[in-house]
Amino acid sequence: MNIKHLFSKTLLLLVVAGFSACSSDDTTEQPVLSVNFNTVTSPFNTQAETSSLNKQAASGAFVFNDGFIKLSEMEYEAESANDIQSVEFELEQVVVIDFATGIPTPDIRAIEIPAGTYEEVEIEVELFDENDEPSVVLNGTYTAPDGSAHPVRFEFNSGETFEVEREGTIVFAEGRSAIAEITFDPSVWFAGVTDEHMADANKVNGVIVISENQNSEIFDIVADGLDLATELEINN
Repeated sequence: MNIKHLFSKTLLLLVVAGFSACSSDDTTEQPVLSVNFNTVTSPFNTQAETSSLNKQAASGAFVFNDGFIKLSEMEYEAESANDIQSVEFELEQVVVIDFATGIPTPDIRAIEIPAGTYEEVEIEVELFDENDEPSVVLNGTYTAPDGSAHPVRFEFNSGETFEVEREGTIVFAEGRSAIAEITFDPSVWFAGVTDEHMADANKVNGVIVISENQNSEIFDIVADGLDLATELEINN
C-alpha cells in the first residue's frame, strides 16, 4: 500500500476564510488569521445491507466522538502580486488536536499577519511521524442493524504533508481578521464501509481496531474511499 498516495486522500480538508469587522479602536491592529479545527462527531450511517429478496435492509451506524490528531508542523504562506510582499509562518512542534473539541494543545489558532493585498494563500500541515505510534486515533462505536453496539478504534500513522491553496486577490485589511477552518469528517472516510464488512471484523480485547495491522481489509477500504477536498473562500 502506497502510504504517500493514500495520505493525499486521508483528510477531508475544508478551508473557509472570512472577514469580520472589528471596532473602530482596532483599526490600526495587524490582521489575525485564526486557524480553527472543526472535528465532526455526528453519527453517520453505513451502507445498508441487501437482503436475500434484493431489498435494502436497515443500515448500521458509526459515531466517533473521542481521540486525537497529532501534528508536527504547520506552515502558512501568502504572496502578493509580483512577489512585492510575502508572509511566511512556520511552526515546528508537536501539536495535539482533541477530536472531541477541536482544540489544539498548545493553542496555535492565532497567527498575526501584515495587512496587504495578496494573490496566493497556502496552508500546509504535516502529521507527526517520529515513532511507531499512530498520529490519528479516533474512538467510537459501531451500531449494527440488529441494534448491538461495538466499540471501534481507528488508527492511522503517517508523516505526510497535506495542503490547501487559494489563488486570486485576497485582501487582509487592518482591523479585520481572517478565519481558516480545517474540517476532519470521518463520515467521508468510512463512506465505503458496509455492515457486511463490520460483521466479519475481528476484535482486540472487545474493540474493533481498524489499522494497517488489524482488520486491514476494512482499513484499505477506508483509505481508498478517502478524498482531499480543498476550498478557500473569501468574504469581505
